[in-house]
Amino acid sequence: MWEIFLLLAALQCGLLILLGQVGERLAREEKAAIFGLAHEDDWPSAALIIPAAGEDPRMEEALETLLEQDYPRLLPVVVTASETDPAVRLIKSLQARYPALRHVVAGEAHGCGQKNYNSLAGVAAVGTAAEVYVFCDSTHVAGPDFVRRLVAPVARGEAEFSTGYHQVTPRDDRPVTMAYALCVQLMRYLQGLARQFTQPWGGAMCISRQAFEVHQVGELWAANVVDDCSLAGVLPARGVTVKLCPGALLRTEAAAHRLDVWRAWMDRQVLFLKFCVPSQWRLLGVFCAVMALPPLMAVLSLLGGLTGVASTGSVAVAFLYLIGLAAAMGHWRGLAGSAQPLWRWLLSFALSAGMFAWVYVRTLRAQGLLWHGIWYEVGEGGRVRAMRR
Repeated sequence: MWEIFLLLAALQCGLLILLGQVGERLAREEKAAIFGLAHEDDWPSAALIIPAAGEDPRMEEALETLLEQDYPRLLPVVVTASETDPAVRLIKSLQARYPALRHVVAGEAHGCGQKNYNSLAGVAAVGTAAEVYVFCDSTHVAGPDFVRRLVAPVARGEAEFSTGYHQVTPRDDRPVTMAYALCVQLMRYLQGLARQFTQPWGGAMCISRQAFEVHQVGELWAANVVDDCSLAGVLPARGVTVKLCPGALLRTEAAAHRLDVWRAWMDRQVLFLKFCVPSQWRLLGVFCAVMALPPLMAVLSLLGGLTGVASTGSVAVAFLYLIGLAAAMGHWRGLAGSAQPLWRWLLSFALSAGMFAWVYVRTLRAQGLLWHGIWYEVGEGGRVRAMRR
């Protein structure tokens, strides 16, 4: 048994070290700002389409940073499902300060995710006034050149689709807050591992208008539960790659993050893959085992050593594993710019691995998902079969 433990522990630590090296590369590339476009006229006209809902306390600052982008000919559009959505009050206030901001009311979605419905309403409102569409979440803070960084590969003709990502900075030392930040960090590094792992992220995504029409993105979204994973399910088969823009990085601060909110977020991440990209969901199951089993086996080995049940070999592997994990997490902690002690990062990793395993097992028989108060029954390819509010 200790031989299996040794294999899984080595595999996990090696993968975490590899991802840490990816994180270093992304950090270097994040600082680079070579756009390759000499004149303002070289930049295509862009529509910044932002679906919004609710009254998240982070929304005002996030929207302000998006409305203050250093980008020529930018058409900002914020879309809500209804005129009575709590976000509308903030949007009206912002319009007084940013006259270019347009508010679009999409109405209730039918046959697709509400976010998809909002995004499509934004596209329809913009029409042909924009050469590229930039889709962005409403609760993450952007740097002043965020849109330039995201649009640049499309403007240079390197890609039809480009994507950024986000980074969570924990503002307290609570295990759930830190585990959430660690999960987002892991997903970002996986995005940069290889071009085959790069998928569009709906929170920061750019699509040329031509690609939007050629690849029938509107038709896809109009019947699908989610925007980004639905694209990930069809673009590779068409030979379309997505360009990762490390510098197009949105930032979020998290404090007192709730366990149920974190679990619901993880549910959606796994379920989106199950419904839209089943092959990746199955691969995620292997990844889940590699992440969750070594911490569990280490705890059992150490307890077994204290009671005289475990072999000397398994106890030795447990100590070696903890040393390797501490080295990997120390590197990750440095990349995250965290001042939290290393033991808290180790605890956060163990909590993340346990939650990951719990969530993945729950998705095995799932036929739908709950998102923003709407239950979606989902079929093959992420197509929405039924909705219930």
